[in-house]
Amino acid sequence: MQKKYKIWVDEAGRWPRIWPVVAGAFAFNSEHMPDKKLIDLLADSKSLTEKKREEIYSQIIEEASKEKPTIFFWAWVVDNFIIDEINIRQANKEAMRRALEEVLRKIPKENVSSVVIDWRDNYEFEELDKKPIYIIKWDTKVAEISGASIIAKVLRDKLMLVYDELYPNLWLKNHKWYGTKKHKEFLNDFSKVTWIHRKSYKPVAEILDKREKLLLHVCCAPDATIPLLDYKDKYDITCFWYDPNIHPEAEYKKRLKALKKVCKIEKIKIIEWDYNPEKFFEVTKGLESEPEKWRRCHKCYDFRLEETAKLAKELWIEKFTTTLSISPHKDVKKLFCIWEKIAKKYGNNFLKIDFRKNAWFERSVEYTKENKIYRQDYCGCVFSETYPNWINNKNTKK
Repeated sequence: MQKKYKIWVDEAGRWPRIWPVVAGAFAFNSEHMPDKKLIDLLADSKSLTEKKREEIYSQIIEEASKEKPTIFFWAWVVDNFIIDEINIRQANKEAMRRALEEVLRKIPKENVSSVVIDWRDNYEFEELDKKPIYIIKWDTKVAEISGASIIAKVLRDKLMLVYDELYPNLWLKNHKWYGTKKHKEFLNDFSKVTWIHRKSYKPVAEILDKREKLLLHVCCAPDATIPLLDYKDKYDITCFWYDPNIHPEAEYKKRLKALKKVCKIEKIKIIEWDYNPEKFFEVTKGLESEPEKWRRCHKCYDFRLEETAKLAKELWIEKFTTTLSISPHKDVKKLFCIWEKIAKKYGNNFLKIDFRKNAWFERSVEYTKENKIYRQDYCGCVFSETYPNWINNKNTKK
Protein backbone atom coordinates (compact mmCIF):
# COMPACT_ATOMS: atom_id res chain seq x y z
CA MET A 1 0.00 0.00 0.00
CA GLN A 2 1.30 3.44 -0.98
CA LYS A 3 2.33 5.42 2.07
CA LYS A 4 0.89 8.88 2.51
CA TYR A 5 2.94 12.05 2.78
CA LYS A 6 2.36 15.05 5.00
CA ILE A 7 3.67 18.45 3.83
CA TRP A 8 4.54 21.07 6.43
CA VAL A 9 4.83 24.79 5.67
CA ASP A 10 6.35 27.73 7.55
CA GLU A 11 7.56 31.21 6.66
CA ALA A 12 10.30 33.67 7.60
CA GLY A 13 10.39 37.42 7.28
CA ARG A 14 6.75 38.27 7.76
CA TRP A 15 7.30 41.07 10.27
CA PRO A 16 10.52 42.88 9.22
CA ARG A 17 10.27 46.22 7.44
CA ILE A 18 12.68 45.27 4.68
CA TRP A 19 12.64 43.11 1.57
CA PRO A 20 11.13 39.63 1.15
CA VAL A 21 8.98 37.08 2.89
CA VAL A 22 10.13 33.49 2.30
CA ALA A 23 8.02 30.34 2.70
CA GLY A 24 9.37 26.81 3.02
CA ALA A 25 7.48 23.57 2.32
CA PHE A 26 8.96 20.38 3.75
CA ALA A 27 8.12 16.66 3.79
CA PHE A 28 9.90 13.49 4.82
CA ASN A 29 9.95 10.67 2.31
CA SER A 30 7.64 8.28 4.15
CA GLU A 31 9.09 5.35 2.19
CA HIS A 32 12.73 6.24 2.78
CA MET A 33 13.21 8.31 5.95
CA PRO A 34 16.41 10.22 6.78
CA ASP A 35 18.77 9.14 9.53
CA LYS A 36 17.34 9.59 13.03
CA LYS A 37 20.28 11.83 13.94
CA LEU A 38 19.10 14.48 11.47
CA ILE A 39 15.51 14.20 12.66
CA ASP A 40 16.72 14.72 16.23
CA LEU A 41 18.72 17.78 15.15
CA LEU A 42 15.68 19.54 13.76
CA ALA A 43 14.31 22.02 16.22
CA ASP A 44 12.76 25.46 16.24
CA SER A 45 14.99 27.47 13.92
CA LYS A 46 14.69 30.50 16.21
CA SER A 47 16.29 28.61 19.11
CA LEU A 48 19.28 27.48 17.05
CA THR A 49 22.44 29.43 16.51
CA GLU A 50 23.00 30.80 13.03
CA LYS A 51 25.87 28.38 12.49
CA LYS A 52 23.76 25.38 13.56
CA ARG A 53 20.87 26.39 11.33
CA GLU A 54 23.19 26.61 8.34
CA GLU A 55 24.66 23.19 9.09
CA ILE A 56 21.17 21.65 9.20
CA TYR A 57 20.18 23.59 6.07
CA SER A 58 23.13 22.04 4.21
CA GLN A 59 22.19 18.56 5.43
CA ILE A 60 18.58 19.02 4.28
CA ILE A 61 19.79 20.02 0.80
CA GLU A 62 22.13 17.02 0.73
CA GLU A 63 19.34 14.62 1.71
CA ALA A 64 16.97 16.14 -0.86
CA SER A 65 19.60 15.86 -3.61
CA LYS A 66 20.20 12.11 -3.24
CA GLU A 67 19.21 9.76 -6.02
CA LYS A 68 16.61 8.43 -3.63
CA PRO A 69 15.81 11.52 -1.55
CA THR A 70 14.80 11.25 2.08
CA ILE A 71 13.42 14.80 2.11
CA PHE A 72 11.30 16.81 -0.30
CA PHE A 73 11.38 20.57 0.11
CA TRP A 74 11.13 23.90 -1.68
CA ALA A 75 11.19 27.58 -0.78
CA TRP A 76 9.77 30.64 -2.48
CA VAL A 77 10.59 34.33 -2.18
CA VAL A 78 8.10 37.21 -2.55
CA ASP A 79 9.73 40.64 -2.56
CA ASN A 80 8.72 43.93 -0.97
CA PHE A 81 7.18 45.33 -4.16
CA ILE A 82 4.59 42.54 -4.21
CA ILE A 83 4.10 42.89 -0.43
CA ASP A 84 3.33 46.60 -0.90
CA GLU A 85 1.02 45.85 -3.80
CA ILE A 86 -1.12 43.04 -2.36
CA ASN A 87 -0.34 43.26 1.43
CA ILE A 88 1.81 40.93 3.53
CA ARG A 89 -0.92 38.40 4.22
CA GLN A 90 -1.56 37.78 0.53
CA ALA A 91 2.16 37.90 -0.27
CA ASN A 92 2.78 35.28 2.43
CA LYS A 93 0.05 33.11 0.91
CA GLU A 94 1.63 33.42 -2.53
CA ALA A 95 5.05 32.38 -1.19
CA MET A 96 3.47 29.35 0.50
CA ARG A 97 1.45 28.47 -2.60
CA ARG A 98 4.51 28.51 -4.85
CA ALA A 99 6.59 26.48 -2.39
CA LEU A 100 3.76 23.92 -2.10
CA GLU A 101 3.36 23.80 -5.86
CA GLU A 102 7.02 22.81 -6.28
CA VAL A 103 6.87 20.07 -3.63
CA LEU A 104 3.74 18.71 -5.28
CA ARG A 105 5.79 18.22 -8.45
CA LYS A 106 7.82 15.67 -6.48
CA ILE A 107 4.98 14.07 -4.54
CA PRO A 108 1.78 13.07 -6.40
CA LYS A 109 -1.12 15.03 -4.94
CA GLU A 110 -3.15 11.86 -4.42
CA ASN A 111 -0.42 10.58 -2.10
CA VAL A 112 -0.59 13.65 0.17
CA SER A 113 -2.61 13.00 3.30
CA SER A 114 -2.53 16.61 4.54
CA VAL A 115 -0.80 19.96 4.43
CA VAL A 116 -0.05 21.60 7.77
CA ILE A 117 0.79 25.30 8.13
CA ASP A 118 2.29 26.84 11.24
CA TRP A 119 0.10 29.91 11.84
CA ARG A 120 -3.57 30.86 11.71
CA ASP A 121 -4.12 32.64 8.39
CA ASN A 122 -6.74 30.13 7.24
CA TYR A 123 -5.65 30.21 3.58
CA GLU A 124 -7.19 27.97 0.97
CA PHE A 125 -5.20 26.79 -2.07
CA GLU A 126 -6.62 25.76 -5.42
CA GLU A 127 -3.72 23.33 -5.81
CA LEU A 128 -5.00 21.24 -2.87
CA ASP A 129 -8.07 19.02 -2.75
CA LYS A 130 -8.78 20.04 0.82
CA LYS A 131 -8.03 22.93 3.12
CA PRO A 132 -4.73 22.87 5.05
CA ILE A 133 -4.59 22.17 8.77
CA TYR A 134 -3.50 25.21 10.82
CA ILE A 135 -1.51 24.98 14.04
CA ILE A 136 0.30 27.61 16.09
CA LYS A 137 3.95 27.49 17.18
CA TRP A 138 4.50 23.80 16.61
CA ASP A 139 7.96 24.40 15.18
CA THR A 140 9.36 23.37 18.58
CA LYS A 141 7.31 20.15 18.58
CA VAL A 142 7.33 18.78 15.04
CA ALA A 143 10.56 18.03 13.15
CA GLU A 144 9.04 18.75 9.73
CA ILE A 145 7.80 22.20 10.76
CA SER A 146 11.27 22.91 12.10
CA GLY A 147 12.69 21.80 8.76
CA ALA A 148 10.37 24.16 6.85
CA SER A 149 11.24 26.97 9.27
CA ILE A 150 15.01 26.39 8.90
CA ILE A 151 14.81 26.31 5.11
CA ALA A 152 12.83 29.59 4.99
CA LYS A 153 14.90 31.43 7.58
CA VAL A 154 18.35 30.44 6.32
CA LEU A 155 17.46 31.26 2.73
CA ARG A 156 16.10 34.68 3.73
CA ASP A 157 19.16 35.40 5.87
CA LYS A 158 21.46 34.51 2.98
CA LEU A 159 19.56 36.88 0.70
CA MET A 160 19.76 39.65 3.29
CA LEU A 161 23.54 39.22 3.49
CA VAL A 162 23.77 39.99 -0.23
CA TYR A 163 22.00 43.30 0.32
CA ASP A 164 24.09 44.00 3.40
CA GLU A 165 26.98 44.56 0.99
CA LEU A 166 24.92 47.14 -0.91
CA TYR A 167 23.48 48.80 2.22
CA PRO A 168 26.11 48.40 4.96
CA ASN A 169 24.56 51.21 7.00
CA LEU A 170 21.34 49.18 7.42
CA TRP A 171 23.09 46.39 9.39
CA LEU A 172 21.11 43.75 7.50
CA LYS A 173 23.37 40.99 8.75
CA ASN A 174 22.29 41.76 12.31
CA HIS A 175 18.70 40.83 13.16
CA LYS A 176 17.71 41.13 9.46
CA TRP A 177 15.59 44.23 10.23
CA TYR A 178 13.13 42.80 12.71
CA GLY A 179 12.66 46.30 14.16
CA THR A 180 15.48 46.50 16.69
CA LYS A 181 16.07 49.72 18.59
CA LYS A 182 19.06 50.50 16.37
CA HIS A 183 16.99 50.05 13.22
CA LYS A 184 14.17 52.22 14.56
CA GLU A 185 16.58 55.00 15.46
CA PHE A 186 18.15 54.83 12.01
CA LEU A 187 14.88 55.17 10.11
CA ASN A 188 14.14 58.73 11.18
CA ASP A 189 14.08 60.48 7.81
CA PHE A 190 12.42 59.75 4.45
CA SER A 191 15.80 60.00 2.69
CA LYS A 192 16.86 56.81 4.47
CA VAL A 193 14.03 54.77 3.01
CA THR A 194 15.51 52.51 0.32
CA TRP A 195 13.97 50.57 -2.55
CA ILE A 196 14.07 47.39 -0.44
CA HIS A 197 11.91 48.85 2.35
CA ARG A 198 8.29 47.76 2.63
CA LYS A 199 6.66 51.12 2.09
CA SER A 200 3.21 49.89 3.06
CA TYR A 201 4.38 49.04 6.60
CA LYS A 202 3.24 51.64 9.11
CA PRO A 203 6.69 52.67 10.50
CA VAL A 204 8.01 53.19 6.95
CA ALA A 205 4.79 54.75 5.66
CA GLU A 206 4.83 57.25 8.53
CA ILE A 207 8.34 58.32 7.60
CA LEU A 208 7.35 58.72 3.94
CA ASP A 209 4.36 60.79 4.96
CA LYS A 210 6.83 63.32 6.31
CA ARG A 211 7.99 64.02 2.75
CA GLU A 212 7.57 67.58 1.60
CA LYS A 213 4.47 68.11 -0.47
CA LEU A 214 4.90 69.12 -4.09
CA LEU A 215 2.28 70.28 -6.58
CA LEU A 216 3.46 69.23 -10.03
CA HIS A 217 1.86 70.98 -12.97
CA VAL A 218 1.73 68.45 -15.81
CA CYS A 219 1.60 69.38 -19.49
CA CYS A 220 1.20 65.79 -20.77
CA ALA A 221 1.45 62.19 -19.56
CA PRO A 222 4.76 61.27 -21.28
CA ASP A 223 6.49 64.29 -19.74
CA ALA A 224 5.16 63.35 -16.30
CA THR A 225 6.53 59.80 -16.29
CA ILE A 226 10.17 60.34 -15.38
CA PRO A 227 9.61 63.24 -12.94
CA LEU A 228 7.20 60.98 -11.03
CA LEU A 229 9.60 58.04 -11.07
CA ASP A 230 12.58 60.12 -9.98
CA TYR A 231 10.88 62.28 -7.34
CA LYS A 232 7.91 60.43 -5.86
CA ASP A 233 10.03 58.94 -3.07
CA LYS A 234 11.46 62.34 -2.17
CA TYR A 235 8.21 64.33 -2.37
CA ASP A 236 4.56 63.67 -1.68
CA ILE A 237 3.45 64.63 -5.19
CA THR A 238 0.07 65.76 -6.41
CA CYS A 239 -0.28 66.17 -10.17
CA PHE A 240 -2.13 69.25 -11.36
CA TRP A 241 -3.74 69.08 -14.80
CA TYR A 242 -4.47 72.56 -16.12
CA ASP A 243 -3.90 72.85 -19.88
CA PRO A 244 -6.67 74.82 -21.64
CA ASN A 245 -4.24 75.53 -24.49
CA ILE A 246 -4.76 72.00 -25.83
CA HIS A 247 -6.95 71.67 -28.93
CA PRO A 248 -9.24 70.17 -29.95
CA GLU A 249 -11.20 69.04 -26.88
CA ALA A 250 -11.02 65.41 -28.03
CA GLU A 251 -7.22 65.66 -27.89
CA TYR A 252 -7.43 67.27 -24.44
CA LYS A 253 -9.50 64.36 -23.15
CA LYS A 254 -7.13 61.80 -24.69
CA ARG A 255 -4.14 63.38 -22.95
CA LEU A 256 -5.97 63.63 -19.64
CA LYS A 257 -6.91 59.95 -19.86
CA ALA A 258 -3.24 59.08 -20.46
CA LEU A 259 -2.15 61.09 -17.42
CA LYS A 260 -4.74 59.40 -15.22
CA LYS A 261 -3.35 56.04 -16.33
CA VAL A 262 0.20 57.06 -15.36
CA CYS A 263 -0.99 58.38 -11.97
CA LYS A 264 -2.83 55.12 -11.33
CA ILE A 265 0.28 53.08 -12.14
CA GLU A 266 2.50 55.22 -9.91
CA LYS A 267 -0.15 55.70 -7.19
CA ILE A 268 -0.06 59.50 -7.45
CA LYS A 269 -2.91 61.90 -6.63
CA ILE A 270 -4.24 64.05 -9.46
CA ILE A 271 -6.26 67.28 -9.51
CA GLU A 272 -8.08 68.04 -12.74
CA TRP A 273 -8.84 71.74 -13.37
CA ASP A 274 -11.44 73.26 -15.67
CA TYR A 275 -11.00 73.08 -19.42
CA ASN A 276 -11.45 76.73 -20.39
CA PRO A 277 -9.84 77.37 -23.81
CA GLU A 278 -11.40 80.82 -23.88
CA LYS A 279 -8.92 81.78 -21.15
CA PHE A 280 -6.05 80.70 -23.40
CA PHE A 281 -7.34 82.78 -26.33
CA GLU A 282 -7.89 85.77 -24.04
CA VAL A 283 -4.35 85.64 -22.65
CA THR A 284 -2.69 85.18 -26.06
CA LYS A 285 -4.87 87.69 -27.96
CA GLY A 286 -2.80 89.77 -30.39
CA LEU A 287 0.09 87.29 -30.27
CA GLU A 288 -1.43 84.64 -32.53
CA SER A 289 1.04 85.17 -35.38
CA GLU A 290 4.17 85.20 -33.24
CA PRO A 291 6.62 82.34 -33.78
CA GLU A 292 6.84 79.57 -31.25
CA LYS A 293 8.98 80.02 -28.11
CA TRP A 294 8.23 83.77 -28.04
CA ARG A 295 5.79 85.91 -26.07
CA ARG A 296 2.66 83.89 -26.90
CA CYS A 297 4.24 80.75 -25.47
CA HIS A 298 5.51 82.64 -22.42
CA LYS A 299 2.03 84.01 -21.75
CA CYS A 300 0.65 80.50 -22.00
CA TYR A 301 3.21 79.16 -19.51
CA ASP A 302 2.71 82.02 -17.12
CA PHE A 303 -1.06 81.84 -16.64
CA ARG A 304 -0.96 78.07 -16.12
CA LEU A 305 1.87 78.35 -13.59
CA GLU A 306 0.14 81.22 -11.80
CA GLU A 307 -2.92 78.98 -11.39
CA THR A 308 -0.60 76.28 -10.02
CA ALA A 309 0.95 78.66 -7.49
CA LYS A 310 -2.49 79.85 -6.35
CA LEU A 311 -3.72 76.29 -5.87
CA ALA A 312 -0.56 75.32 -3.99
CA LYS A 313 -1.18 78.18 -1.58
CA GLU A 314 -4.83 77.16 -1.09
CA LEU A 315 -3.83 73.57 -0.37
CA TRP A 316 -0.96 74.55 1.93
CA ILE A 317 1.55 72.91 -0.42
CA GLU A 318 4.82 74.72 0.05
CA LYS A 319 6.45 73.84 -3.28
CA PHE A 320 5.33 73.61 -6.87
CA THR A 321 7.01 72.96 -10.20
CA THR A 322 6.12 71.95 -13.76
CA THR A 323 7.00 69.40 -16.40
CA LEU A 324 7.17 72.25 -18.93
CA SER A 325 10.91 72.47 -18.25
CA ILE A 326 11.32 69.11 -19.99
CA SER A 327 11.12 70.56 -23.49
CA PRO A 328 14.53 71.06 -25.16
CA HIS A 329 12.95 73.93 -27.12
CA LYS A 330 12.53 76.18 -24.08
CA ASP A 331 14.88 78.61 -22.40
CA VAL A 332 14.69 76.99 -18.98
CA LYS A 333 16.70 79.67 -17.16
CA LYS A 334 14.40 82.40 -18.42
CA LEU A 335 11.31 80.38 -17.53
CA PHE A 336 12.68 79.69 -14.05
CA CYS A 337 13.16 83.43 -13.53
CA ILE A 338 9.54 84.17 -14.51
CA TRP A 339 8.12 81.37 -12.38
CA GLU A 340 10.13 82.37 -9.32
CA LYS A 341 8.44 85.78 -9.50
CA ILE A 342 5.06 84.03 -9.52
CA ALA A 343 6.06 81.95 -6.50
CA LYS A 344 7.16 85.06 -4.63
CA LYS A 345 3.82 86.70 -5.41
CA TYR A 346 1.89 83.85 -3.77
CA GLY A 347 4.30 83.17 -0.93
CA ASN A 348 5.42 79.68 -1.90
CA ASN A 349 8.49 78.12 -3.48
CA PHE A 350 9.06 77.23 -7.09
CA LEU A 351 11.22 74.12 -7.25
CA LYS A 352 13.84 74.56 -9.94
CA ILE A 353 14.22 71.12 -11.49
CA ASP A 354 15.55 70.68 -15.00
CA PHE A 355 13.79 67.46 -15.97
CA ARG A 356 15.82 67.20 -19.18
CA LYS A 357 18.71 65.64 -17.27
CA ASN A 358 19.30 61.93 -16.70
CA ALA A 359 18.15 60.78 -20.16
CA TRP A 360 14.56 61.75 -19.42
CA PHE A 361 13.41 61.51 -23.05
CA GLU A 362 14.77 58.01 -23.71
CA ARG A 363 13.39 56.76 -20.40
CA SER A 364 10.03 58.39 -21.05
CA VAL A 365 9.76 56.73 -24.47
CA GLU A 366 10.60 53.37 -22.93
CA TYR A 367 8.05 53.85 -20.13
CA THR A 368 5.21 54.89 -22.45
CA LYS A 369 5.87 51.96 -24.78
CA GLU A 370 6.00 49.48 -21.94
CA ASN A 371 2.79 50.79 -20.33
CA LYS A 372 0.98 51.67 -23.58
CA ILE A 373 0.67 55.38 -22.74
CA TYR A 374 -0.51 57.74 -25.47
CA ARG A 375 2.22 60.03 -26.87
CA GLN A 376 1.08 63.12 -28.76
CA ASP A 377 2.88 64.50 -31.83
CA TYR A 378 2.26 68.22 -31.30
CA CYS A 379 2.42 70.54 -28.31
CA GLY A 380 -1.34 71.03 -28.19
CA CYS A 381 -1.66 74.70 -29.12
CA VAL A 382 -3.80 75.54 -32.14
CA PHE A 383 -1.12 78.06 -33.21
CA SER A 384 1.68 75.52 -33.02
CA GLU A 385 3.60 74.87 -36.22
CA THR A 386 3.17 71.16 -35.58
CA TYR A 387 -0.59 71.42 -35.12
CA PRO A 388 -2.54 69.40 -37.75
CA ASN A 389 -3.55 71.58 -40.73
CA TRP A 390 -1.48 74.41 -39.26
CA ILE A 391 -1.07 76.25 -42.57
CA ASN A 392 -4.82 76.38 -43.18
CA ASN A 393 -5.44 77.36 -39.58
CA LYS A 394 -2.85 80.15 -39.77
CA ASN A 395 -4.43 81.58 -42.88
CA THR A 396 -7.84 81.45 -41.21
CA LYS A 397 -6.58 83.36 -38.19
CA LYS A 398 -5.16 86.25 -40.22
